[in-house]
Amino acid sequence: MTTLGRRWRATLAIGTLGGALAFAAPAGAQQTGTIHGTISDSVSRAGITSAQVTIPGTTHGATTNPAGEFTLRGVAAGSVVLNVQRLGFAPEQRTVSVRAGDTTVVDILLRPVAATLSEVVSVGYGTSSRHDVTSAIASVDSTAIRNVPVAGIDNAIQGKIAGVQVMQNSGEPGSGISVRVRGPASLNAGNQPLYVVDGVPIISGSYDQISLSGQDMTAVTGLNPDEIASIDVLKDAAAAAIYGSRGSNGVVLITTKRGATGATKFSLNTYVGSQSVEKKIGLLNAKQYVEVMNESAKNDGYTPDEYDFTPGVDDANTYDWQSAVFRHAPVSDAQLSVSGGSDRLKYYVSGGNFSQTGIVIGSKYQRQSGRVNMDISATDKLLISTSIGLTREDDDRIPGDLSLDGVVTNAIGLQPMRPIYGDSYGFGGTDERLRYSNPVAIAAFNFDNFKTLRSLGNVEARYGFTPRLWLNARAGGDVYGVDELAWSSPKVDKTYAASADGVGRSGHTTATKYVLESFLNFDALRNDKSQLNLVGGASVEWNHSGLNYIRGEGFPSGFTTYVQNAANITTWDGSATDNNLVSFFTRANYSLFDRYLIGASLRADGSSRFGADNRYGIFPAISLGWNVTDESFARGLSRFATLKLRGSYGMTGNQGIGDFASLTLASGAPYAGAPGVAGTQLGNPDLKWETTKEVDLGADVSTLAGRIGVIVDWYDRKTSDLLVQLPVPSTSGYTTTWSNIGALQNSGVDLALHTVNLKSSTGRGFGWTSDLNVTWNRNKVTELYGGQPITFTVSSRITSVAAVGKPLGEFYMYKFLRVDPDDGNAVFATADGGETESPTSSDLMFAGSPQPQYFGGFTNTFTLGNFDLRGFLQFSEGNKVFDMMRIFTDDGGCSYDNKSTLSLTRWQKPGDITNEPRMSYDCASGADLMSSRMVEDGSFVRLGELTLGYRLPNRLASSLHASDARIFVSGRNLKTWTNYSGYNPDVNSNGVLANVVMGVDYYAYPLARTFSVGISAGW
Repeated sequence: MTTLGRRWRATLAIGTLGGALAFAAPAGAQQTGTIHGTISDSVSRAGITSAQVTIPGTTHGATTNPAGEFTLRGVAAGSVVLNVQRLGFAPEQRTVSVRAGDTTVVDILLRPVAATLSEVVSVGYGTSSRHDVTSAIASVDSTAIRNVPVAGIDNAIQGKIAGVQVMQNSGEPGSGISVRVRGPASLNAGNQPLYVVDGVPIISGSYDQISLSGQDMTAVTGLNPDEIASIDVLKDAAAAAIYGSRGSNGVVLITTKRGATGATKFSLNTYVGSQSVEKKIGLLNAKQYVEVMNESAKNDGYTPDEYDFTPGVDDANTYDWQSAVFRHAPVSDAQLSVSGGSDRLKYYVSGGNFSQTGIVIGSKYQRQSGRVNMDISATDKLLISTSIGLTREDDDRIPGDLSLDGVVTNAIGLQPMRPIYGDSYGFGGTDERLRYSNPVAIAAFNFDNFKTLRSLGNVEARYGFTPRLWLNARAGGDVYGVDELAWSSPKVDKTYAASADGVGRSGHTTATKYVLESFLNFDALRNDKSQLNLVGGASVEWNHSGLNYIRGEGFPSGFTTYVQNAANITTWDGSATDNNLVSFFTRANYSLFDRYLIGASLRADGSSRFGADNRYGIFPAISLGWNVTDESFARGLSRFATLKLRGSYGMTGNQGIGDFASLTLASGAPYAGAPGVAGTQLGNPDLKWETTKEVDLGADVSTLAGRIGVIVDWYDRKTSDLLVQLPVPSTSGYTTTWSNIGALQNSGVDLALHTVNLKSSTGRGFGWTSDLNVTWNRNKVTELYGGQPITFTVSSRITSVAAVGKPLGEFYMYKFLRVDPDDGNAVFATADGGETESPTSSDLMFAGSPQPQYFGGFTNTFTLGNFDLRGFLQFSEGNKVFDMMRIFTDDGGCSYDNKSTLSLTRWQKPGDITNEPRMSYDCASGADLMSSRMVEDGSFVRLGELTLGYRLPNRLASSLHASDARIFVSGRNLKTWTNYSGYNPDVNSNGVLANVVMGVDYYAYPLARTFSVGISAGW
């Protein structure tokens, strides 16, 4: 780190120490009084339960009881400001006078508004009411992700947030999820958002060494959705700029549950369910397979005695390989928590167990988690909060996505007349004429186990010098350990492990992140006309990762798995790396007459990943808001609607590249048994930040007494100085080097609509609310080095491209025109506008984009008495999917793989009109060529959830010693309406780390349809 960087660290440490000393200073004795009051609905005049009443700058706070009552004791005498907040109501602020020894009574009415406009949201280093927010922030509360039978929070929020695209990638339990906030903004530096838990950025990447491509694990999966109170997504640059160098892909702020003042409360949430595959791929039976394969030989001039298959013999039996590897599988979750507290101590303690057996044999995911959150009012001015979470994951994975020798892969590829069971250790193999290894044997004898152990926590101290000035100091840590153990058994016929007498692999990875932050929060102005809040602070972050890996083969009979039993150690590795970040940040929010809002922020980040001359990046942002209906000229409108207009501009950065990317590196390279050194990376001292600049224009609208709420934003995001691995001449001794080349643009509109369609005046009648979110995003590459496109491959085959003027990841292959009705051969377009049956590499063309024209989700909730019903539809329109499986299943008989039922519509005689070329044993019809014929429409509408719940009557709940209890039955991924022929149109076999190659389905693990029943209770 540079001298300047060391000085910054020293300054921060001194400031934090000074804050700690201030905390230790005893508070002088002072006279106090009590505030008691009632919070009520301004329309119905009924008391509002669970409203939060706080005094800014102090540790005083309370939650209203079911009657809407609250009490604050020990409040310093004098003028006091009360903040009152509750979801579904506009926040209210009231100034009251407290006299020593007396009780001040205050009654406050809250005005109901649409929930989307009333939320208290996290904004980074603080919170704000939606009324005062001037940037684009979307929110999800805990009810939307509770009791969802998926492993991670990223999967649970799929389709729930406008502007946020969540892609499943693979259905394998626990596998990583791709999240894009307002589109992809980088080629090589990563497109995943920054995750911040209780104020601390966390480890969120993939750390598996034994990669299974689309089934890669990410650290985000380990976060337990049951522990989360709310999720806020900072979507535009003005909101995310406070996180500077890591905000260009959006920021996901996660707040975990905490205790509240009151009696101890126990909560139980649990469910059990059953899963099954939603659909199977249409494949041929034995008779159909023999027919088309013999036809392929006949079409190429072979005689019947040269055919590979004999009708009536080879097609006598059909074996359903897909049914052999799919199964009905259980899923369960149990979460028990206890919370409560007094004026001095509030606590939340929880423990949970999630278990999901995969619908494909051999796969299973389990997670155990525990959390302890505490808030301690040490004095009237000092609040200490701790958040500690422990997680253990155990994931049994199977080879699949991108693998040509996996469980799902071989279940699709194996010929339908070959038996599943036989003489190879009980399974079909060479003697049964299997072309590929038996997938059932792979699941039975092989395994790939992935275990994690994680500790994520922080301690935060908040000291109020005055009710308007307070200091926050926070120390956080994330320690993440991964252990991998994989075994490839020699019992699996037709594999390398069979010839090598077994292959064992073992890997261990550790990753740590430590964060130290200190910041001041100052209400510089607070009167009837103006409010000015200032935040300023500094942060230091240290990151470290290390790994060890070993592989061995040649295991004696009876010995398996562990490399110590291997005769030969074939591969080994060990390394460690570090990167550090030092930051200063400040923010100002100004409100005039509660109508004119201005926000500005500035962050300076210094990263060890860049060269000395470009190490520091400056990321400013400004935003404006206008509460139009608070104006005198709009008073007529304000009687039935509220309107706020917003506008913002900001800059964020991206440093998502390898450590020491700016440096030329070398490593040990022994030669002929002698020590040696070889270059491994060509450095670039001019390497600098990738920068995203964004303009956002938005409006928040509420009408009909809060029954309709709309949040809409138009945005334009431009990313420049893309961090790209540029090819260099191999004569240099290297193949690539990091450089800043190119630009991208994302522009679009995201819309969130909340409506109260029917509302019961008594709360017992029929009620109906709807939530719709839709995002329209247009992505395109605007600049590349020399204007030349960059191609990307899957299994050494070009599939995708980054090209100027095109969306990122546009498919790039031959353009299929038609099947010639005379000869049955495929006809393709040529680069010069002609036609050919024999295209060359110069004829590769753009073939559609994996990015949708629009996507979103639609949730409807119905209530009647004690019953509630929730339905959720997820949708995507206009995205293309490259079904790469079809290069084998739809190749016209060019391989021995089983064929798709698409081949039943093949060309068979002159005059046939079809898009399926003739069968050709010698690969002469063009059916096997990767072309736009295999690029399918990936649009879909999915019934993602249907849940029916019943809240037990109080008398019945009391007989069970519960204060509240609800039982429910639920279905997830019930039905997908799509024209896509594969398992799942929401697919990405390249996995969570893919930036450009998206929408490729190469033997992806299918999604599960789940039915579950559960109970939520409190006592």
